[in-house]
Amino acid sequence: MTEKIDFTHSGLYDRGVFQKEFAFHFSKNGRYNVAAIPNMLQLLGMIERDPGINDVRQVAYMLATVFWETTYPTSISRPVIGKNGRQLIGKDGTPVIVKERKWLMTMAPVDEVGGGRGRRYYDPVKIKVLSDGNVRITEYDGDQFSVSPVGRIKSITKKAVMGTLPGGIVHKTYSDDDGVEQVYFGRGYAQLTWWSNYAKAGVNLGRGLDLLINPELAKDPEVAYSLMSIGMRTGAGFANGRRFSQYFNSQASDYVGARAMVNGEDHANDIADIARQFEKVLLVSKISKKV
Repeated sequence: MTEKIDFTHSGLYDRGVFQKEFAFHFSKNGRYNVAAIPNMLQLLGMIERDPGINDVRQVAYMLATVFWETTYPTSISRPVIGKNGRQLIGKDGTPVIVKERKWLMTMAPVDEVGGGRGRRYYDPVKIKVLSDGNVRITEYDGDQFSVSPVGRIKSITKKAVMGTLPGGIVHKTYSDDDGVEQVYFGRGYAQLTWWSNYAKAGVNLGRGLDLLINPELAKDPEVAYSLMSIGMRTGAGFANGRRFSQYFNSQASDYVGARAMVNGEDHANDIADIARQFEKVLLVSKISKKV
């Protein structure tokens, strides 16, 4: 009979054990990046201080999500090794070097790769803070909206449709608007997208329309973590009503299904595999509270 695992835990994890186990379980993962470990420990510290996180599986899934979502392409130079196991030397007498494009985890809030190119939220919008506290949004195609201080969105333009078709021509209404130009591609740990989500997210965090007015705030680690935590715990914002309690409880450990909180089924199995590895790391590194 398999022993039932107690996943209940809130509080600290032993850093030494965590790092050792992380290296053991992840060093052969193609996205492994030792330079990202300080960022990961910073994230772990925020999780430890979060009173709403009380299950190892929640922590594992948050770490796995960040592991995947903040992986970034980079160019790596490496020497070419011949069949004899020795480094190849060119005709000019210098070592033969090749460059490879590789994806490495950063475990830090990042911009969406490509800036949302091809998506309906890719084009910039203009925002204007009005004297009554509302914010006017003017989209690239001329559609306009207003956002109240509590995040309530209303159309100004008749039959306005949020977002623009990629490759469209800029509308005169947009060109003439005196607002500040901003872009709302994915930023953060869990990649917050669309200006409407930036508006709602700021309100959810108790920051009003701060994120709408200054979207770069979504890359501040504390803000990025709060966005991810509130979303996954309560279903608010990007999570679209889906929350941890649906996937991790006494009856289920659904790492695959949990992907619906962030991005449908996209790479759900890949992220689930990473989460299961993090679960192993966390179970042996958690520090039990003294009775």
